Amino acid sequence: MRDLVVTLFMTITIPLGLFHPWMGIMNWTFISLASPHRQAYGFIYDAPLAMLTVITTLLGILFSRDPKRLVIRGPMVWMGVFTLWMLITFPFSLDQGDGYNQEILSKVMKIMFMNFIAMMVIFNRKQIDILIAVCAISLGIYGVKGGIFTLMTGGNFRVQGLGGFLVGNNEMALALIMIVPLLYYMQQTTDNRWYRKGLLAAIFLTCVAAIGSQSRGALVALVAMGSAFIYRSPQRGKALIPFLAVALFIPFFMPESWWSRMDTISTYDQDASAMGRINAWYLAWNVATHNFFGGGFYLESDRIFAMYAPDPTDIHVAHSIYFQTLGQHGFIGLFLFLGMWVSTWRTARWINRFSHDPKDQLLSRMIEVSLVGYATGGAFLNLAYFDGPYYLLVALAALRFKLMNNTPSPAPSLQSATAG
Repeated sequence: MRDLVVTLFMTITIPLGLFHPWMGIMNWTFISLASPHRQAYGFIYDAPLAMLTVITTLLGILFSRDPKRLVIRGPMVWMGVFTLWMLITFPFSLDQGDGYNQEILSKVMKIMFMNFIAMMVIFNRKQIDILIAVCAISLGIYGVKGGIFTLMTGGNFRVQGLGGFLVGNNEMALALIMIVPLLYYMQQTTDNRWYRKGLLAAIFLTCVAAIGSQSRGALVALVAMGSAFIYRSPQRGKALIPFLAVALFIPFFMPESWWSRMDTISTYDQDASAMGRINAWYLAWNVATHNFFGGGFYLESDRIFAMYAPDPTDIHVAHSIYFQTLGQHGFIGLFLFLGMWVSTWRTARWINRFSHDPKDQLLSRMIEVSLVGYATGGAFLNLAYFDGPYYLLVALAALRFKLMNNTPSPAPSLQSATAG
């Protein structure tokens, strides 16, 4: 049954890219984040849905009458240079890992390529809002499902990942934390009372699902994101409601096993998993200091750990977007990666400062909050190329370009626009 539902949905949505390329981007975003075909068990499971979406979108760019333009400025410049640097460093990889290195390069280049395509076809405010909604809903479905699962099982079982970048409970938890501000943006910009209540419930359940993952890094990211969320929300009193509910939920609901796992945050030096990450961080630093171009996408080989790790027998991925980029692409790669996200942050601040539209201000603030979650939780996860934050980068870049090329008209205050 799932196969038929997914097949019917994709049969309708994939061809839309032929007529409107921006719709193809929305379909690509949904497939990359939600992985709907991986929730089925039959013929659709291995179907090349992403490839078909790319083909129809590119054909739409060539033949449709929709406007197109390529904007290379701000964070898009940094992303372009970072992409180019990854191509330069690839031939200097220390280990190909039986084709794994090539496989990751291909995956990352597809993501970057589609980000530039998205920037070509997303023009107006409605398209930006739809992109945000697709990001939020694609993962929010699993947030609601995971929250209900946690409540029904008393938190005794972990909320797990989907596969791909979100393969484990830690990665899934961070992705869910990142969409909470996006759900709030949607909740505050709709006039439908039941829609607002449903989104408020989705925010609560998504936070519960993140906690139910039993991820220590997710707890740290949730605290950081929640603090930024309350600080950057125009109505701080209302913004407190779902987080107070979550805070009250934890001590009365989560089992002893959850508390025991969270307690290891303060005793990391006695935890084998945490010490394995630190060992991998040392390896990344040593690889970068001895190799100008870094070591490539695949560093988890016996030979590389024997050469650069303090403990050559404890082999782990970097478990940090910062050390991941440093080890794979050297200090220049880390500089470009950080520059890209600093530029994205500055773009959000520019929009909040110069736009007269309260919706623009709210969106820029909520993306800032989402990036706080990514920057914090990403310090403990291998998600440097996770496509979720890159879609937010594109949304901000497209919105700034729109504002710079259109004189904004006066609008009500943010407080009045989001009240009610």
